[in-house]
This record gives sequence, structure tokens and C-alpha cells, in this order.
Amino acid sequence: MALDLSRPLSVVTPTLDGDILAVLAGAEQAFSAAQVHRLAGRASEQGVRKALARLERQGIVIAEPAGASRLYRLNRAHLAAPHIQALAGLRESLVAELRTLVGGWIVAPAYAALFGSFARREAGPQSDLDLFVVRPQEIDEDDLRWRRQIDALTAAATAWTGNDARVLEYGAGEVRARVSLGDEVLDAVRREGIELAGVGTLIRRRRQGSA
Repeated sequence: MALDLSRPLSVVTPTLDGDILAVLAGAEQAFSAAQVHRLAGRASEQGVRKALARLERQGIVIAEPAGASRLYRLNRAHLAAPHIQALAGLRESLVAELRTLVGGWIVAPAYAALFGSFARREAGPQSDLDLFVVRPQEIDEDDLRWRRQIDALTAAATAWTGNDARVLEYGAGEVRARVSLGDEVLDAVRREGIELAGVGTLIRRRRQGSA
């Protein structure tokens, strides 16, 4: 099953309960039922209220009185809470794993980033996992060590998520040329990319008149 970052707990449960737990796990503050309904983006508010009551009975959600209303938060002392928080933070776990893998390369990239729907927290089961990697100037495109690293990155990212990982690779010289001419991919990486390795100044546009 491919990863759905809009509903991270759907990897273990497709129910509304999972969506509610993801909302509560991602914030320290308590929410009203109406706020949970808006943030979860599923079912009716009445359905959300019933699910919150069910989760409260199970002890994983705590309800706090707030005037005539009630506020709900994750019971972080519950034995299940760390596992729920880990599932809710799957994107952060993915970024950490990618940084560790790329950081251990024998041939270090000039720059690497996660971009696209995964970076924007919009990835669904059909989404590709987009990775941008810049090959150092002195490394040939067909260098066996480099190609093995790229292949291992693609295979690992696909295995970690179930989504098809796609590596877009530029050479350092190509990046410099595209920066000066303008490039849609570089624009996307600058706008939404999550840096994995290297120095981001490589892909930034220079101001007119700068050296």
C-alpha cells in the first residue's frame, strides 16, 4: 500500500478514528469537535463527535470542559500514543531517513532535496515521490559509484513508502546554466523543497548585477 500523507494513519486504519488521531497527534493544543471536523476534512461533524466519544472511552483521547463546550486532545500518557505520533509524523520520518541515506554516500551530492507533493504534505497513494539530486561537477554521469547510489536511493524511497520514487538528476554545470535561464523544476525546488544534503545556494537565482 502506498503512503497517503493527507491521511497518515490510513496505513493501519482507513477509519475516521485514524484521521482524528492524526489531527490530535500533530498539535499540542486541544480542539473543539468543530475544529477537529474542519481539520480532519472527513465525515459530518456529528460523525466526528461520535468518533471522539468512542476514542475518549478507549482512553486515547482526553476531553476537557471549556464553558458549555468540550475540548479534545491526545492522551500522550497512553501506551499507544507514541505509536500514533510516529504514524502521524511519517513525512518527518521519511525526511530523516533520506538525509541519513544521502549523508552516507561515498560520492556526496552537490545538493539534494525532496520536493513535489511529499514536500507539500499533499501526497496520496498515487503520488510519485520526487527527489532532486545535483551531481558534482567532477563526477561523470556514468560513474558506477554514482549510479549505484542513485539506484539505491530510488529503491529505498520506494520501499519506505510504497510510492514510486523518481530521482531528477542534474549536473552542477547544468544547474548553473538553468539558474541563469530560468527553470520550472528549480523554481519548484526553491519554493517547496526540503533540503537533504549540500548547499542550497547552488540553485538560487543571482540578483542582477551580482557576480
